[in-house]
Amino acid sequence: MTDPAREKKPRRLVGTAAHMLGFGLLLAVAILLGKGPPVDRDDVGRVSFTEADLAQVSATFERTWGRRPTTDELRRAFDRYVRDEVLYREALARGLDRNDPVVKLSLVRKITMLGTAQAEASQPTDAELKAYFELRAERYRLPASFDLMQVCLSRDRRGEQVNNDAAELLARFRETDPGPEKLAELGDMLMLPNVVEDVSEEQLARTFGTAFRDAVISLAVGRWEGPVESGFGLHLVKITRLGPSRIPKWTAVRDRIASDMQYENRRAAEDQFYAEVLPRYQVVYSEGLGTLLGGEDGEGSPAP
Repeated sequence: MTDPAREKKPRRLVGTAAHMLGFGLLLAVAILLGKGPPVDRDDVGRVSFTEADLAQVSATFERTWGRRPTTDELRRAFDRYVRDEVLYREALARGLDRNDPVVKLSLVRKITMLGTAQAEASQPTDAELKAYFELRAERYRLPASFDLMQVCLSRDRRGEQVNNDAAELLARFRETDPGPEKLAELGDMLMLPNVVEDVSEEQLARTFGTAFRDAVISLAVGRWEGPVESGFGLHLVKITRLGPSRIPKWTAVRDRIASDMQYENRRAAEDQFYAEVLPRYQVVYSEGLGTLLGGEDGEGSPAP
């Protein structure tokens, strides 16, 4: 007859061994997670520096501080440079650059800049700028501009009498033609400028409102007109100068043309660069994604 006590001992030993093995596996996983994924030391173990690196560090210091570094400052700056390079290599070895949106965006910008460097470097000639301008002249049209004097009568202050007061004051203005120094004494709205010079249609609308701007554009130049209504009240207006909307000479907006042309050239170069790179890759969509994007299958670009 077997002793029950002796039968239980092997089970305890087996259970204990399994427990220890499981604990060891968990400990190994914890250590791996703590240290990160395995690092290929053959790729990152050797980090070489030359006199060119030292010159770069010195030049960076000089640009930042406006003077050459001392020997101690240069040594400390170079130590930081070496530290950054070593940590950068370690980060690459651990794959920390993968699936990082900030790193991804930075690399996309960098490769795009490399692909469009030639377009950025080229400077357009006068003939190219002029031709570009002539095809897009309306883009550079200057708005109409005004010099004017105005007096505003408030509806809140004068009530129903405001229309009669405006008519009487207009007749008086046409007879006496008061100068700018008299206008502040005759109006109700001190917050509004009585004299406005070289103001565009947009600026006029921002100050007095669009209804005022639209009415003023049609007024005669050189005489008191009105009343012109706005949110402030009734205005009597004299336009002293009207500069009509016009297209300037291309030389007057040369810098703006060059900037616009460079922007369009850069965008065209980006599209061209992408078109050259894309055939090297096979872009594949999952079946579900292809359906959502309107494609007929799961491979290639979605259907337009």
